[in-house]
Amino acid sequence: MNAAPSCTVRTTCPYCAVQCNFDLHVEQGLAVRVTPTKECPVAHGTVCKKGLAALSDLRHPDRLTTPLLRRDGQLVPVSWPEAMAYVREALAPLISSAPQRVGVFGSGSLTNEKTYLLGKFARVALQTPNIDYNGRYCMASASAALNRTLGIDRGLGFPLADMTRSDLILLVGANIAETLPPIMQYLKGTRERGGAIYAIDPRATTTARVAGRHLAPRPGTDGILALGLLHLMKSWGKIRPTAPAHGLADVLWHADNYPPARVAHECGVPEADLMTLARAYAEARTPLILTGRGPEQHTHGTDTVQAWLNLAFLTGHVGKQGGGFGTLTGQGNGQGGREHGQKNDQLPGARSLRDPRHREQMAAHWNVPESHLPQPGYSAQELLNACGESGEGGIDALIVLGSNPVVSAAGAGQVTERLKALKHLIVIDFLPSETAELATLVLPGSMWCEEEGTTTNLEGRVQRRRRAVSAPGTAREDWQILCDLAHAIGRPHGFTYSSFRDLQDEFFLATRGGKADYSGLSAERLDRASAQWPVPRADGPDTPLAYAPTYPTADGLATLHVPRVPAPDLAPRALHLTTGRLAGQYQSGTQTRRNPALKAENTVQMHPDTALAYGLRAGQSVTLRTAHGQATLPITLTPGIRPDTLFIPFHWPDTANLLTDPTALDPHSRMPGFKITPVTLLPAQDPALHPAPVVASGPASLHATP
Repeated sequence: MNAAPSCTVRTTCPYCAVQCNFDLHVEQGLAVRVTPTKECPVAHGTVCKKGLAALSDLRHPDRLTTPLLRRDGQLVPVSWPEAMAYVREALAPLISSAPQRVGVFGSGSLTNEKTYLLGKFARVALQTPNIDYNGRYCMASASAALNRTLGIDRGLGFPLADMTRSDLILLVGANIAETLPPIMQYLKGTRERGGAIYAIDPRATTTARVAGRHLAPRPGTDGILALGLLHLMKSWGKIRPTAPAHGLADVLWHADNYPPARVAHECGVPEADLMTLARAYAEARTPLILTGRGPEQHTHGTDTVQAWLNLAFLTGHVGKQGGGFGTLTGQGNGQGGREHGQKNDQLPGARSLRDPRHREQMAAHWNVPESHLPQPGYSAQELLNACGESGEGGIDALIVLGSNPVVSAAGAGQVTERLKALKHLIVIDFLPSETAELATLVLPGSMWCEEEGTTTNLEGRVQRRRRAVSAPGTAREDWQILCDLAHAIGRPHGFTYSSFRDLQDEFFLATRGGKADYSGLSAERLDRASAQWPVPRADGPDTPLAYAPTYPTADGLATLHVPRVPAPDLAPRALHLTTGRLAGQYQSGTQTRRNPALKAENTVQMHPDTALAYGLRAGQSVTLRTAHGQATLPITLTPGIRPDTLFIPFHWPDTANLLTDPTALDPHSRMPGFKITPVTLLPAQDPALHPAPVVASGPASLHATP
């Protein structure tokens, strides 16, 4: 049913994991204005510039409004019956003979209901093991560390408001001023109460300037820094474990190998500044460690997060109100997106696809034999790498929903070639991304305010997303498209819903008994108030604090693991590339690069001393070359970055991820190493020219900023 011609609809922002609430003002069926609402339980009336600019995307002339089918090399408009006929002819023979040769690639921007339905579609309709999503590039390392240690992954196991109770916050590789702007109000609250904030990042970001304290370790050495802090806590008698746990002795013994001199040398920071940070942590009553993508997007990212989690646990702060450990989810529904079945090894409610009991539960819920559910398949990067391969293990067809791996995946050049080699690439999206431009079929889907559903923010808070307007042209809501696909391939069982509410109720029920239990929720309950999971009973409370002992493990105990973090490359001439986000852009930029209200420059950030050593000046173009590709960009001089580090934002095609490695993956999380890639710097006008070595300006220091 369409929204009234003139009305106000409260919904959630389509961008980051804060999930701010605002009111959409609708006139004659069109959303015309956004008004932040003070009733928002998280942002309290604040919305960043991306959220305020989101309406421009709805009316963009590039908006997809009809199916597009590739004919004679061109994507041409076709009807929905023609599009579904293509799906039937392309996929039905494959799923009958070799369903594992069909892959599904999802997104951390999908609502919980779409995440659930996509996983169900892959495993029940396609019966393929090969489904994963772009959140693998975001939260996988932190998720792996939390799950194997505490048995639960809820990013922040506490409400954001608890941050103001902390007397010390360590932001490890988390530039929240640009990536999660509304959270800055909580950091300011911490400072107003007398708390200290340290930003640990190779760059002096906007967050570092607001924090007031900055330590700039070499990229990839965050885990070494955590081990050094644990070494000092042990030396100073500050070890007071949060609770009995497995692995305590081994972890503490391992920390003996990281005395201050070694840690300062390998991290590239002054030993005096390391000691200052350590004393602050030792003296704090409620220290809080928050990790972002900086320590996580490495081929040893799980172990790096583990090192910080060990530190918080062994000093007695995990589960303490205002203290402990948390990880800052990035994508809009990055939390819910990793709970309900689009991960390669996961079933709804954060169940494990490897657990026979969990498989039996979901098979019964879906009314299919347990034997029909496949075992886990490829992770995200492995799935993309297998596309178009003709041998055993290859993928012939890929369905992509709401993701743009041509820009966001590691080794984007190689990924592009693999997608081009597919027999069938079906993309469901609302704007023509670089991935959609390679498709054999593009299906026009729905945007955030054109659909119902729920999203789960970075503190595990479930909120309603409400439909305000209708999708344009013949575009359809994404959940309906997934059902259309199931019918087209002759597998309609379980994919016929009389309304979205039927799907939503089925989803809530599917989580019952899982670690991420939403079964006590309903649209009506969420109309009254948001809730932090688990919520196992309709008449019961939610769970604001998720990390207090005991834990959802076999014996109720946590298990600490010895982190294995590699020694850094200390070659004096080494330059390393790191990647990240800018305030004016979001993810692969499919929306934000088109939005005139969101301006940002795609440049290489480098220290002035580095530029001087190479004879470069601001604005001059340079070529960056790695073992995986090369890209040419103008430079921006940034005094706050380490001289041995270069930074590129990843929002643009043919730049940052042309240079990253698509093959080396974290053994636990299957995360590529986005945050550190050895790089050669060449003046763009003469790629054959051998550059002078970078001149280091001494170790990066911990310093106070106004």
